[in-house]
Amino acid sequence: MLGTLFALSLVCAFVVKPASKYELKRESNSDVRSENANRLRLLTWNIGNGDLESETRAHTEDLPAVAKVILDNDADAVALQELTGNEQLKLLLQYLENRYSGYVCSSADGDRVEAVLVKKNSERGEYAYRRGAGAIFSDVPAGDRFAAAATFRVQKDSPEVVLVSAHADAFSASRRRQFATDATNWARSHTKSELTFIAGDFNFEVSTRNKNNLFTDHAKHDSESYAYLLKYFRDLGLDAGETSINDRRIDYVFGPMANVSLRRAEVLRSVAIGRMDHWPLLVEVAF
Repeated sequence: MLGTLFALSLVCAFVVKPASKYELKRESNSDVRSENANRLRLLTWNIGNGDLESETRAHTEDLPAVAKVILDNDADAVALQELTGNEQLKLLLQYLENRYSGYVCSSADGDRVEAVLVKKNSERGEYAYRRGAGAIFSDVPAGDRFAAAATFRVQKDSPEVVLVSAHADAFSASRRRQFATDATNWARSHTKSELTFIAGDFNFEVSTRNKNNLFTDHAKHDSESYAYLLKYFRDLGLDAGETSINDRRIDYVFGPMANVSLRRAEVLRSVAIGRMDHWPLLVEVAF
């Protein structure tokens, strides 16, 4: 009888216990996947350069560093401003090791474009729900320019997400007002998603510290533009601080009023590149 009990104890040690560890590991991995499935990490960044530069649009030589910041922060989707065009986008996607799909909007009569990127990942990335296509991209007409939009899902069974990459006029508050109104109205009327985000460089002057500047013609317009966005969206980066090198908070991520909880909002000041005058704003929400 003692010999039988000893043999059974060996079986338990070498079979039952390893199986138990495996189950625990599987449950742990399941919890991680569940947590990730309900997380959305967005990054917005104007990768143009300061006004003193001869070329204020994105510099091609900066794109490897831009790609590194995106990969290091594991962004699910990215809103970029001030690319020169589609060729820069293609090059950036290569530096991103083809882990992202991307789109640039129409330039209209301008010399720079906005881009939106969506992560491709077998577990958390784009969900092919239209004949094998992943994220769906489109132009967003706003004022006298365009924004870029992406519609995607973090996972197959997760809610649909819409991200708009926007860049409002730097020198006219009245044009910013028209742009913000049109972008907001498009997001409200052209999407059925409960998870819609508008991110980018809005150039708003809503700070009480600096009432006189060279970037606005009527300060009232910016306050009204900002208020109109807040009527339908939440300012997710409100407490993250300034986003540009001249102590201005002009880059925003506006998101749903409900259905998401803010987990993180941070301006990544330590990743300054070259002569760029903006820092990236990273926002993470749970839904």
